[in-house]
Amino acid sequence: MRQMNVLVKPASSLCNLKCSYCFYCDEAENRNGGNASVMSAETAENLIRRVLDFCGEGSDISFMFQGGEPLMAGTDFFKKFIGTAESLKDSETKIRYSLQTNGTLINDEFAEFFKEHGFLIGVSIDGDEATHNANRCGSFKKAMNGIDLLRKNGVDFNILSVITSKTDAAKLFAFYKENDFRDVQPIYCLDPLNGNKSDYSLDAKSFARFQKRFFNLWFSEISNGGRFYVRDFDNLLSLMTVGYAEQCGASGRCNAQLVVEADGTCYPCDFYCLDEYECPNINSASINDILKCDGLRKFMDYDEPKNKLCAECPVRPLCNGGCKRYRSLYNQLSGYCPRMDFIIHAVEKLKNVR
Repeated sequence: MRQMNVLVKPASSLCNLKCSYCFYCDEAENRNGGNASVMSAETAENLIRRVLDFCGEGSDISFMFQGGEPLMAGTDFFKKFIGTAESLKDSETKIRYSLQTNGTLINDEFAEFFKEHGFLIGVSIDGDEATHNANRCGSFKKAMNGIDLLRKNGVDFNILSVITSKTDAAKLFAFYKENDFRDVQPIYCLDPLNGNKSDYSLDAKSFARFQKRFFNLWFSEISNGGRFYVRDFDNLLSLMTVGYAEQCGASGRCNAQLVVEADGTCYPCDFYCLDEYECPNINSASINDILKCDGLRKFMDYDEPKNKLCAECPVRPLCNGGCKRYRSLYNQLSGYCPRMDFIIHAVEKLKNVR
């Protein structure tokens, strides 16, 4: 009996949009092939069988669908996937489903299906119409329509927002409140993998400035009795109170994931779906084979240098160097760490809400 989270990319990097800052396009373009396809029923069944075999009876399994745009796989794919999973699992095993989408392809059929099977849906909305449309191909109205359909059908959802150098913390917070978005996850935009600079990515100072301003607004809201879940801040509070966080990057300790592309190729982390970390294909390998493979070992052995300030950092237990994907940002300025800057700013206030 095990708990297991599996990130499934049923359409890999395929998407109906071409957002200017898209990390998944960047990632796919930096590996051979790119896996731009839709997962076959055979690959989906092999994945489900191998996960169930590995976890055993009475397990707790989460399938999280992501992309690209996972809804590009179509409703039939999801119906077959869930039908197969439910028919193969034992009566004591729980399977949970979640999906991250740009929201533009949500229709009544999808919304009703999500409700029927208890999906948690993450919708990517970057803020008000002008902010969102700046990088997301003018998709604001379609995405908000998708949210309206989720609400109409009683589907649980949260909001993911990509934070760029142009994001205004106060405007974003006001947008969330205006639309009653109370469960949000900021994602901080970095330079492309090739190291080129972009006008949308954050630098060290703008990263810390946004986090502190957004934190102040969030803290004022919850201090006055408001309900508002921000993943970053709740993970920090969890580290302060119980010593661990549900998000691996929050504590600076990598946990191997199982990320499965449409053709069955596996990777150990959503941020590192790159050739050097490629794992065996789920169509031909067991989960145990994948856990013992060279690609996963290379990923766990690989580490970005931590900021030199870590050695004497007063809040190191609340960060431990942070997610290695973000350390290039944390190391950008000599003698300064934006993560330390934010945590020191936040920690005294958070002590009061333990």
